[in-house]
Amino acid sequence: MTIRNKKFTKEFKLEALRLASQPGTCIAQLARDLDIRRNMIYKWRGQLNLKQDKAFPRQARIKKNKRTATNNQTDHHKATHSELLKENKRLSKALKLAQMEAEILKKAQAYFEDQNS
Repeated sequence: MTIRNKKFTKEFKLEALRLASQPGTCIAQLARDLDIRRNMIYKWRGQLNLKQDKAFPRQARIKKNKRTATNNQTDHHKATHSELLKENKRLSKALKLAQMEAEILKKAQAYFEDQNS
């Protein structure tokens, strides 16, 4: 088993740092969610503070797997900020709808239980 170095885009790094700077954010949990090591966030933060606009000059390279010739990066590494915001909004709407449906079903269950007694 070989360990591969993952390469991340500048946009991904900046978004990870933005999320990390939110109040109440647990860096360890954020790192798990982004599938990166916790120390990467601190390293990127130091690079950004030191170099400002010149931080993260290299672009992530796409490497092909010898077996499958597909991109090894996951979708969240490729997604842009606006795509992530749209997906977050869509998922929020779906969650609210599911919560409303669950509440309606609870009320209906209580109503029918009262009718049977």
